[in-house]
Amino acid sequence: MKLQNRLMIFFSAIMILVIGTIGCVTYHHMQVSLEEQMGNNAMDLAVTISSMDIIEKTLATTNDYEVVQNTIDDFSDKTRFQYIIVMDMEGIKYSYPYGNTLGKKYNDGGEERVLKEGESYVSKDRNKLITAIRAYVPINYEGEQVGAVVVGLLTDTVYQELRTQMFFFKITIVVGIIIGIISAAILSNSIKKTIFGLEPKEIALLLGQRNLVLQSLKDGILAIDNDGKIIFINKAAKKILALNDDDLGKDISILSKNYTDSMVEVLRKRIPIYNQEIKVGHNKTLVSSHTILTNHKDEIIGVVSSFNDLTEVKHMAEELTGARKMTCALRAQNHEFMNKLHTISGLIQLEEYDEAIEYISDISHERQDVSNILNKKISNVHIAGLLLAKYNKATEAKISMAIDPNSNMEKIPDSVTADEICSIIGNLIENSIDELVKYENGKIFVKLNSDEEGLHIRVKDNGPGISKGIRDKIFERGFTTKSGSRGFGLNIIKQIVDYAEGSIDISQDNGTVWDIFIPMERS
Repeated sequence: MKLQNRLMIFFSAIMILVIGTIGCVTYHHMQVSLEEQMGNNAMDLAVTISSMDIIEKTLATTNDYEVVQNTIDDFSDKTRFQYIIVMDMEGIKYSYPYGNTLGKKYNDGGEERVLKEGESYVSKDRNKLITAIRAYVPINYEGEQVGAVVVGLLTDTVYQELRTQMFFFKITIVVGIIIGIISAAILSNSIKKTIFGLEPKEIALLLGQRNLVLQSLKDGILAIDNDGKIIFINKAAKKILALNDDDLGKDISILSKNYTDSMVEVLRKRIPIYNQEIKVGHNKTLVSSHTILTNHKDEIIGVVSSFNDLTEVKHMAEELTGARKMTCALRAQNHEFMNKLHTISGLIQLEEYDEAIEYISDISHERQDVSNILNKKISNVHIAGLLLAKYNKATEAKISMAIDPNSNMEKIPDSVTADEICSIIGNLIENSIDELVKYENGKIFVKLNSDEEGLHIRVKDNGPGISKGIRDKIFERGFTTKSGSRGFGLNIIKQIVDYAEGSIDISQDNGTVWDIFIPMERS
């Protein structure tokens, strides 16, 4: 049987059971209440009859049945209680619904207490006339009991009263059951639509397949709800982010700030982010995509993030990039030397030997100065090689690049790697070169210093500077003022410095001045 039909039958059965039970209890309560009401009315009438002087005196002084019968008949005609019996202490009937039994003993039962003990009471048991309710009251004359009166209501009369009230009550019960069945049908249909018409076995199969697929992926998958709580983690995500099953339901703030900030931004702006590089730990970088998570009603219920550990891939890419950079550096150096050789050749051909010797001496001193700074002041060969490559590139582009002779970098902070320092310096110098090639007499100044507090990096150029209008946007991923560029360089610098708990200061001094500080240890 289909789930929809089972739900409808189940809910209908529950509604019928509940409404039926309420109906039975209510019916019983109404019946009991009506019987009590009839009993009280019968008792009131019996007390009234027992207090009548003519009946008291007749029972005490004479045996005139007709007087009592006629008196009782007047009451019977005016009330619904037609079963009124007056008897003396011997049980002899002075009145009865059927007059032919007057003067005979009362044999219907139930009168012993009122005759022997003089007690007033209401009896609900049945007698030969199928009387449902009877009230017994003693009749006293001058302080002595002389008889008793019985006022009763036949069963048919009691239930006739009840039927009138029960008619509308039954209609209410039936209408309630019909409404309940219709509601059950609507609810079961709504549940069917919510689960896309799938049966429980199909749902279990799909969930199993979904879990198997997600857990077997090498990509990390992590999802959060609108409150920033983690609602799903697969095996790869647990391994990459060092999480476990107990972290389900926790706030996303337990993860790296760079990573959580990007997910919260997607949740806030409702705009997905794709292929974003995020530094989440020392020597660990992720490439991740954050997409909006919606339900079947297209309501946003969270964000799902897929990511890969980019560290190993980045190392391979950096090796390849390093080879490319070396090739570019050699090409630039080759061009530079070819230009210088052509100059020397021209001077010799013009027989300007002194000028040629002076030119060669200047070039030698300049090269020697740069080599001495890089070899003696910069301890890391990767950073020294990068600076030399950028120096050659700037020279080829007719840009003067100077490395401060007072630079001294012996140690790299623990929170960053040499490759990340290269990324910071390389991006800043590259941006300056791209800007200065448009102008003449371009100059770039670089200074690196490390001490016990941290590493200080300064890159200065004499370009047009950064306008105030875009200064707040330059670190946004994808933002650029260059055609054909992706705008990732400054965003990468910001991530590296933020993770290391460093600072970036931008100022204007006949150009742009970048001052970056990275502490030796994170707090």
